[in-house]
Amino acid sequence: MAGVSSADARRAVENALPETVSFLQELVRVPSLLGNEEPAQELVEQRLKELGFDVRSVEPSARELANHPDSGIPLLPYEGRRCLVGTIDGKGGRSLLFNGHVDVVSEEPTDRWTKAPYGGEIDDGLLYGRGACDMKGGIAAMLLAVEAAKAAGPLPGPLVYQSVIEEECGGNGALAARLAGPGADGVVIGEPTNGSMDLVAPGVIWARITLEGSSRHASHADEGSNPIETAFAVTSALHELEASLNEMREPEFAGVERPYLLNVGALHSGDWPSMTPGRAELDVRLGFPIRMNPGEAQSLLTAAVERAERNARVEFRGFRARGYSFDVAAPLVRLLADCHQEVRGGELRPEPSQATTDLRFFQPGQAVCYGPTGRGLHGVDEWVDLESIAETATVLALLIGRWGS
Repeated sequence: MAGVSSADARRAVENALPETVSFLQELVRVPSLLGNEEPAQELVEQRLKELGFDVRSVEPSARELANHPDSGIPLLPYEGRRCLVGTIDGKGGRSLLFNGHVDVVSEEPTDRWTKAPYGGEIDDGLLYGRGACDMKGGIAAMLLAVEAAKAAGPLPGPLVYQSVIEEECGGNGALAARLAGPGADGVVIGEPTNGSMDLVAPGVIWARITLEGSSRHASHADEGSNPIETAFAVTSALHELEASLNEMREPEFAGVERPYLLNVGALHSGDWPSMTPGRAELDVRLGFPIRMNPGEAQSLLTAAVERAERNARVEFRGFRARGYSFDVAAPLVRLLADCHQEVRGGELRPEPSQATTDLRFFQPGQAVCYGPTGRGLHGVDEWVDLESIAETATVLALLIGRWGS
């Protein structure tokens, strides 16, 4: 493929695009929420085998991952939930690894969608549905790139494909797949990057904060604390922590006003207007600096909560992710930028992210997030641009040939 032009790669992509779009529609129509990833994995496994991958299953082990410093804290057991690792041998050149996650977040609030959340509807070149952008469109683009690269003949270097679970809530799928091997000389994750690339992201932790109160009639509401109101005080304390973290902004985030963000994702409490609830549970997500250890971030969060409510209980769950920063001058990144410019025109620039991805598991090494264009991820009316899938696949097809040569 090293001698194949971008025009040849584009023709190969265009020839295979209709089948790829049908595959993507089928994949989006599977509600692969946490714990229900297997139907999506079966679709990806079938596609990998059609492309000539030797595929094996990797089931994460909570026991084996528990003491690994990069592991997340599982929310569900792993029995019957697997990752896929596919391999294709090449002619001996440098190896390349593609990684994509099949899990998606909730479509809440469903009643605000103007398209069916799992309909895979196409409208004016955009494919709609939960996960279409994040990141089933990227999965389709990477597999299309493999098909286009193979159309030019035997691959110059080995190719690995990881289809993983739990990217959205801790990353143990990607960690298990990486530990199972094989590794590669370069890594690309097809997360949606909207014409840019992602090399930098903050650390992320999740926590559940439990606040106790005494249940009582509303006529005695003034006689004690209300855990819902206490949750507001705890949230304020955590925003103060957020502000202090952003005073330590690192050079990788130059130009980003607040790289380390607090998000209050859920508040569960009470069931009756004329009753003070006995308990409230607050679920939060906190971003923190790249060079801060997740354990330190957890300690800071706990201290902030205790300043607001001494008797609060803090449980860490899900994300326990360190930040990452990959070298923009690495050979893989430079070659990707050259392929991008040849196919799409313009300079490929890195954009620091305020969210994390599974890219962190490939430190140290040469790795990058690069994928299609879309909007609405983790929101309503999520979509991916089908033309951007074709363009991304053309770029990655060139990368496969030139990296391995």
